[in-house]
Formats: sequence, C-alpha cells, structure tokens
Amino acid sequence: MKVLANFEDNHKIPTNSSIDNLLNGGFEKGTVTQIFGPPSSGKSNIALCLAVNVAKSGKKAIYMDTEGGISIDRIKQIAGSDFSQVANNIMVFEPTTFQEQGENIGAIELWLRKNHADTDIFILDSAVALYRVDDMKSSRLNKELGKQMGILSKIARSFDIAVIVTNQIYNAFDDEGNNDIRAVGGMVLQYWSKVIIQLERGEETNQRIATLKRHRSIGEGRQAVFRINSRGIN
Repeated sequence: MKVLANFEDNHKIPTNSSIDNLLNGGFEKGTVTQIFGPPSSGKSNIALCLAVNVAKSGKKAIYMDTEGGISIDRIKQIAGSDFSQVANNIMVFEPTTFQEQGENIGAIELWLRKNHADTDIFILDSAVALYRVDDMKSSRLNKELGKQMGILSKIARSFDIAVIVTNQIYNAFDDEGNNDIRAVGGMVLQYWSKVIIQLERGEETNQRIATLKRHRSIGEGRQAVFRINSRGIN
C-alpha cells in the first residue's frame, strides 16, 4: 500500500465539471457507480479528479489501481498547490492478480470498520483488467467478480461511501452482423451498479461525452460534454 483529512455533510462528491450537472450535483455516496468506455475516454481522469477532491476536503480516498498506470505526475497536475495535503489522503493499492484484488477489497472492508468516518470514496480502476487476464474458468471468475462487487456494495451502504468502478468494453455482433458495444462483466457488474455512465470520445480534441445509462432518480440518455485538460477535466 502507498499513501499519496472533511467534505461538507452532503451526499454527493463533485468533479467540478459538467458531469456534476449530469448527476444533479456529483457522484452519490452510499452507492456503486460504474463508468465504462474505451481506452482514453476519460475513466481514470474522472476517478483521479474525484480522489483529489475528496483528499482536498480532508477525507481519505482509497484508490485501487489494477493496471499499474496511476501517475503521480498526473495527480500533481490535478492537485496543483494542494498536492502535499492530497498525497497524505489518498491510499493506493496495486494488486497484480484477480485473487489479490479480491483479498485487498476484503482487507479494506475490515479497515473501514474502524476508519469509515474519515473516508468518503473507494475507487476500483479497473474492475475487470485482472479479471480478463486470469486463467480461471469463466464460471469461477464470474462468481469471484460477483463476490467482490457484493463487498463493494456493502461498503457503500454500510459506511456511506461513494464506490466508483471503472470498466472496459468489447464489441459484440448480433445475428444480423450489427456491431454492439458492451461493458465487460456482463450482468454481474450491471446488477451491482446502481448508477452507470458510458463514456465516448467526441469529435474535437480532448472532447468526451458522458451518457447516463442507469440512475435511480434521473432519466436514462441524459448527456454531458467535457474535456480532459492539464488540471483534470472541465
């Protein structure tokens, strides 16, 4: 574990971008939100902005990086002059196997039983990177993925923490040969994710489009356009 302390008493965590308008204020605590999209669509940038905003507020952010791609330089860019404070409030886990990912999630749940009052967000970036390269049989993989997601849902509800999971996509073809973009993890991730956001690249440089695919109180199909820049997203 690497260590990179209060939000006002509200129930949403902002990104300080147009995505907050999409979600009527920000990412909800107490629930699991899934963000899926192709590579370089902004998933990790959104996740890092959320972690930095939580850390700036004085609360702890847990960031589990399963792809080994978290950049300290990028955190410095987003945090700016607040980097020293931010670095002390982000806890980074870097599992290298899908089994280790599950073990880390279990260990974090135990830690949160004593420290949840100081923690506002748990980010799993990405939920399926290690799942896709594991040689375990698919039935066992899905069972383990469901177990991990169940623990994350419990963490969100029991400790009033925002749980954010990023996800990848794959192309599927229907009987007529039409290409359909789908999120990895199928029904397992869909079942546990109470809010789902799809990201796509826009036509302009650094432009991204976020589409709401599921929400408990906001209609599906709502969109927001944002850009990735040197300070995160705007």
